[in-house]
Amino acid sequence: MTSDMCRTAPVRPLRRNRDYRVWWSGAVASGLGSSVLGVALPLLVLDTSGSAARAGLVAGAAAMAKFAGSSPAGMLVDLCPRRPLLPLASVVQLLAAASVLLAESSGRAGPGLLMAAAAAEGLGCSVHTAAELPLLRRIVPGVQRRSALSREQARKTTAQLVGPPLGGVLFAWSPVAPFLAAAVLFLGMTLAALALRVPLASRAPDDGSGAATRNRPLAGLRYVCDSPYLRHMVAWFALVNGAFAGLALLLVVLCHDRGASAAEVGVAQGVGSAGAVLGALACEGLTARMTDAQLLKAASWALVAGTAAMAVPAGALFTGLAYAAALFLTPAVNVSFMNHVVRTVPESLTGRISMTAMTAARSLTWLFTLGTGAMADWRGPPAPLLALGGLFLLLACATHVREVAPAGR
Repeated sequence: MTSDMCRTAPVRPLRRNRDYRVWWSGAVASGLGSSVLGVALPLLVLDTSGSAARAGLVAGAAAMAKFAGSSPAGMLVDLCPRRPLLPLASVVQLLAAASVLLAESSGRAGPGLLMAAAAAEGLGCSVHTAAELPLLRRIVPGVQRRSALSREQARKTTAQLVGPPLGGVLFAWSPVAPFLAAAVLFLGMTLAALALRVPLASRAPDDGSGAATRNRPLAGLRYVCDSPYLRHMVAWFALVNGAFAGLALLLVVLCHDRGASAAEVGVAQGVGSAGAVLGALACEGLTARMTDAQLLKAASWALVAGTAAMAVPAGALFTGLAYAAALFLTPAVNVSFMNHVVRTVPESLTGRISMTAMTAARSLTWLFTLGTGAMADWRGPPAPLLALGGLFLLLACATHVREVAPAGR
């Protein structure tokens, strides 16, 4: 069924949309597999070598692969045939997990292999991330896309919440168990990609972007630069996600300095993560009731309020609740942004533009993490907290100075 036929046929509930259920199930498996590997690989390095530096190198290889692969993945999804590309990316992830499984079973899991496996899995993950919006345009009718995007946010945050503890539990049971589980999960994503029936190629008509334009590698970046809203959101994502990385570090530092035990710090982190999950579950209702502009303003001020509340010298639970409050509305902003992209951007540019935003979101996390830690050592935790709160305040004020977000939903 083509996307044009989807618009004229009666709209079925998402639960009865076969291709949507297949893709969503595969995406759940892939996201959970990535989260399990994200904790299992560093644990394996620590278990075999005892070196925190080597564990950091393995974790860094995955992060760098996802960052460096974001923009190329967007171009691949837009310019190459998607039908073979998606299962190929899943097979790369499957082979990464299987290679570690076999190496660990035979006692030959060296740091070089683990870094290569982490990087390969990160590259495969980038391709699937880039394919999300183009596939959603193909699979889901326009009137249901906001609902589908809200479910995507819930899926991602739940995988990020469940995956790491699951990987830790499996590793404690057996060092090979998380890699076997990840391989099975990636196999599920491969089968899901092969089972899709909907045409995956971009429509032949170019939606107004022009064949010569859409085939240029930097066409997506040029499109973003020409749109005030997209320019603003790319900068917003870069600064907010970077600041969140610093805020997550400060959550641990503040709780520790206020006398919290390790268990209480863990509870504070769990409460903070729960704020993102609850925000993702509330996305559909929030995006239905508030315009894009209203959501952006509300989320920006929630960042200010949550950061200010973290400065209150209270217990770990209160600090975690303050962090959760800062996070709560950001998933809805993500959904409103993605809904704007699938609604207004030419299909032939969707992958590149979504990954431009993803690259921006990942670009400053390392800088904010290092800067926050250094400032906390130099001036104490309140200093970086004040700096981050000041940044959030500037961003909130900027949303009132110039109205760049669309007024519609």
